[in-house]
Amino acid sequence: MRVQALILALALCVPIGSQARNYARQFGSDWSRAAERVERHRAAWEEVFSTLDVDATECEAIVFPEQLRFSRLQDGMEQTALLGLYVTGGKEKANFSIGLFQMKPSFAEQVEAAWMKSPSRHTYRLYFDLTDNREQRRRRLERITDERWQCVYLALFVRLMDEREPSLKELPGEERIRLLATAYNMSFTASLEELQQSKHRKTFHTDLLASRKTRYYEYAGIAVEWYKTIQ
Repeated sequence: MRVQALILALALCVPIGSQARNYARQFGSDWSRAAERVERHRAAWEEVFSTLDVDATECEAIVFPEQLRFSRLQDGMEQTALLGLYVTGGKEKANFSIGLFQMKPSFAEQVEAAWMKSPSRHTYRLYFDLTDNREQRRRRLERITDERWQCVYLALFVRLMDEREPSLKELPGEERIRLLATAYNMSFTASLEELQQSKHRKTFHTDLLASRKTRYYEYAGIAVEWYKTIQ
């Protein structure tokens, strides 16, 4: 009985969602390829992140799950579709995730709109034209298909999240990554309460198209595991 009681006590001490998940082992060669891709791009990413005074390790962790899903073939197809549909009709016509960080035009629009209300825009002298017309949509698409600009959008996302939810800065590293990654994957405009409720949801997959056989994972859990490997 004493042994059973001890086991029960230890089990109760384990926070929800903290069970060990070895994503590196689960993804195998896909994880290795994603890690190699990150290592090849890290120096260029860090250069951009440093200009906007955000933690490069945090940013890298937030988008690491996207490296597992990234496909050059799929990305090329989606970029072509966006050129024809998003520019002419906006996000209602096309809103695919593209690039290494798998960003949607709607995400870029939200970040730009929030940034243009932030006093930080003057600090960094970075401004966006929010006019909704073909020319501005074309320019936005050019930006989110550019790797350095994707780094800019990611850095602005982190800064804006900290401005909106100052308590994020006080969290332990792994919990902070979990919430930021959840916001990146789920919704930039989600409240802190919504992020807390969603941080352990398994909604992320790496299939080209979801099917009955598709396996789903915690986006934030993958981000945290990568964060722990690069600390």
